[in-house]
Amino acid sequence: MPRQEILTTKLIPPRLPRYALLRPRVDAQLRASLDHRVTLMQASTGYGKSTALAHIAEWNIPLFWYSASEGDADPYLFLAHLIAAFRFGLENFSDAPLAILQDTGATRRAVDALLNTLNDALHAPALLVIDDYHLATSTEVDTLADHFLAFLPRDVHVIVATRYANQPAWEHFPAWRARGQVGEIKRDALAFTRDEIAALFRDKYAFDLSAREIQLLEERTEGWPIALQLVWQEMRANPKTDITALFARGTDSLETLFAYLARDVLAQQSPAAQEFLLATSVLRELDAASCGAVFQTADSAALLAHLHARDLFVVALGDAHYRYHHLFHDFLRAHAQRENPVAVTARHRAAAEFYRRAENFDEAIYHLLRARAFDDAARVIEQIGEAILRAGRLETLATWIDAIPPDHVATHPRVMFLLGDLARLRSRFDDALAWYAQAERAWRAANDPGGIAHALRGQALVYLDTVRPAQAEKFLRETLRLSDGLDDRIARARVLELLAENKLNAGKPKESEQLRARARAILDEGPSEDALSVRVKLRTGQLDQARAILETWARAERGQLHPPRAARETLLLLSLINAMQGNADESFTAAQDAVALGAQLNSPFVSAVGQTRLGHALQLRGDLRGALKCYAETITMGDQLAVRRLRAEALWGMTRAHGFAGDVESAMRAAAEAVQTARAAGDVWVTALAQIALGAGLTHAQRAKDALNPLGDALATFRACGDSFGRAAARLWLARAHWELDQSERMLAHLDEALALAQEHQYDYLITTRTLLGWHDPRAVVPLLLYARRRGKRAHHIARLLAAMGLENVIAHPGYQLRAQTFGAFRVWRGEIEIDAREWQRKKARQLLQLFITQREHTLERDAIFEMLWRDDPPDAAARDFKVALNALNKAVEPARASDDTPAFIAREDSTYGLRAGADIWIDADEFAQLLAHAEKSSGDAARDLLQRALALYHDDYLIADARYADWAIAERERLLALYLRAADRLAGELLARGDAVECLAWCEHILARDRCWEHAYRLMMRAHALRGDRAQARRVYEQCARVLRDDLDVEPSSATVAVLKEIA
Repeated sequence: MPRQEILTTKLIPPRLPRYALLRPRVDAQLRASLDHRVTLMQASTGYGKSTALAHIAEWNIPLFWYSASEGDADPYLFLAHLIAAFRFGLENFSDAPLAILQDTGATRRAVDALLNTLNDALHAPALLVIDDYHLATSTEVDTLADHFLAFLPRDVHVIVATRYANQPAWEHFPAWRARGQVGEIKRDALAFTRDEIAALFRDKYAFDLSAREIQLLEERTEGWPIALQLVWQEMRANPKTDITALFARGTDSLETLFAYLARDVLAQQSPAAQEFLLATSVLRELDAASCGAVFQTADSAALLAHLHARDLFVVALGDAHYRYHHLFHDFLRAHAQRENPVAVTARHRAAAEFYRRAENFDEAIYHLLRARAFDDAARVIEQIGEAILRAGRLETLATWIDAIPPDHVATHPRVMFLLGDLARLRSRFDDALAWYAQAERAWRAANDPGGIAHALRGQALVYLDTVRPAQAEKFLRETLRLSDGLDDRIARARVLELLAENKLNAGKPKESEQLRARARAILDEGPSEDALSVRVKLRTGQLDQARAILETWARAERGQLHPPRAARETLLLLSLINAMQGNADESFTAAQDAVALGAQLNSPFVSAVGQTRLGHALQLRGDLRGALKCYAETITMGDQLAVRRLRAEALWGMTRAHGFAGDVESAMRAAAEAVQTARAAGDVWVTALAQIALGAGLTHAQRAKDALNPLGDALATFRACGDSFGRAAARLWLARAHWELDQSERMLAHLDEALALAQEHQYDYLITTRTLLGWHDPRAVVPLLLYARRRGKRAHHIARLLAAMGLENVIAHPGYQLRAQTFGAFRVWRGEIEIDAREWQRKKARQLLQLFITQREHTLERDAIFEMLWRDDPPDAAARDFKVALNALNKAVEPARASDDTPAFIAREDSTYGLRAGADIWIDADEFAQLLAHAEKSSGDAARDLLQRALALYHDDYLIADARYADWAIAERERLLALYLRAADRLAGELLARGDAVECLAWCEHILARDRCWEHAYRLMMRAHALRGDRAQARRVYEQCARVLRDDLDVEPSSATVAVLKEIA
């Protein structure tokens, strides 16, 4: 063969484009070719196969290249180029293979000679790339290639790049694949990922795209490299190009891409394949049946399989279903529309009829809209619209209807009704009322009673969703009257159910249940649970049952799409019930999830109610300021939605928050507006909630007399509503108000009734826990319970309640817990009120309490107290000063105690004094020790959490600011410091074991700040620095340890510390 028949440029890897991006992901897959006999790279045109392969030239490895062309399907030419590729890349390559080929034309002998030569010449891994193999493939070439690959020397690895997805016709290929000797790099691997698109435009094209732009590029181009390049060229030519607009309107670059596809793809197909591609371009998804509907042929399945095998931008979806690549699809549609728009419309109609018969209504509507058959589309939408809404597909329905011109919508009242539903479910309530009214007028004009009833029910639903029973009533009554004349028992039952819900909203649960029973009788159904029945339980005090049902529903609904249900959302109801039962965390989580659900469902109303429920949960957590922010947000959202009713519950919450924050005037204003708003809406239950919140706030502010009226009104309303829980809460607050007014008999009457309700309905948590209707501080009720027990009232029940609060041994109580901080600065609180310096009156009063806390395990003889606090004073002066200090102490911790009442916190027995056994006192040092004791019995995350909670209490050493030099405090200080050091050491070790070197080092520093000879901390620090790769710093820590131990203790580091040094060296 003369040398001029070999084109040298076919033997040279293409030069890398200036803007080519090295993609580590693709590079890693190419490098894996060195582990395989042959690697098949398959992708259609424009996927950058050659560019990806060209990167191999930068590897430090022998590379041989052969770019096949159409003439190389001749085995002689194919083999000649293959031999030439090796001759081009290897010095002193034997002439034997080429000579045999030229002299004899025996390709098999020439291949064997080539294999022998390669075996002798190569002694390290090498790569042969055969690019565009699909252009050379033929029966003879495939046989030749199979033989060559079958006997490759072990150091030679081959990458074969082709456009088509067919399996190569190599005899041994299935066996090689089964033995793991075949690597495959397909189109998906060559497509750019989102991160790679970002890197390409940022690092190579100098365009810093937003996340949304990157996402759009990925979705529209599907990572197709040539398309990305053309988009960049458009952006470079027009720097202000908006990517969204680029795809929407088309550009010069897209026209270039379409021209490329027309020339290099479509024109290369047979006339039948071209016709098939253009005809089926109207379809969004391809299968044999749908293709047959728009392209009359019996061979649709075979044509689809052929196109997919040829990788003609046909993407397999599974189960013999396909779709076109997005941009290729755009090209086909544009080309078909340009060639014959009338045929395109006819195909859309044929597809619509096919899908309608198959009951695939989504596709039927899509094709009717594309065919501009708007009335036909409207009729299908009317048929399936309610089912689409029930499935939660609001956007789908809205998109369909938006595509229908207004003059066509005006002739379809049910479409107008569906527009009302869409507006209502998206919380655009005024728009909803307008659409329902327009539908009502159309149905009245058509004299359609069923349609009129439908429209009236829609208007009623607006007021039901926003809990405005007064406004809903007239629409529901008229709907019921019209339903009586219709032969539609289901519609009549549904109206009765809506009436039942409205009666509940109006605070009439008995009437609600009667209406529900009538509805069930019409439908011939037994009792069942639904949103209405759960709300009945909520508003009648059956909270446990309601919560159990809602929790089941919440689990079932997780991840499921549904239409917005306004205030009936499971999560909203669950959050409110948990708040009423004092489950702060559960209430908060459900409220957060509800707010997120509102955003997901595009329902501002749900999000607004969720904000209110977040406020309730924050109140239970003690964050009154955060709660008020949530309520203000709800009110703002309600005003934006023009739904004043939303303010009622938020204002109820504000009333409670302002009241317990001590802002009575704001509480009264919020309550007045809440009551007015709820009454205007006809919701007496929410009116009662606002009244009880106001009464609670007034009582808390020591305005018990003013609290009696709103609490009495709330009690009467709850009684009328049949709400036993509300009655119990109102009775408790009335008992507290009468207690504050020294009206003990009236207090007992209300408390007895509250306890009876609590016992009957399992409401003990209302008394023992912070709840939405109950106490902000549950200890406020303890004095009342103790008094009732002394009077012989419900002693067993009261004992159980006190035990639940951890106060079973208490004999006197002021209505709050005494809290003492002993780590660092000494601070004491009565409930939430800190005792300030003036209230102590005497410094010795503070010291006396510090002494009693230090010696809290036992009482102290008076003489021992004198010795510790008045050592230098004469006995008479010490006795006098002690008496003054003791009185000042009792006055500071119990300022409201009558002189003849038993002190709740300080005990005296003969001549001994101390903290009262069983007193309600919280001491940080005790909490610290208890948490560490629990940590000792725990492991893993639980132990780490306990350790961190305990150590967070340790602000500084015990009473270090007040009793630094007091002998009586030293032992306790040293005991607690030892606990601290051991706990911090264990936490540092746990953190190091988790790989958190930074936190470990921080805790070691804390340890050494208090005991610089704590040798184990140095070892932990050495390991932590080694973990971070800083061995020099680890050695410096060792040197510091050695120096400190020599200076302070005159000893050398232990063998364990030396071993760590050797280990990390």
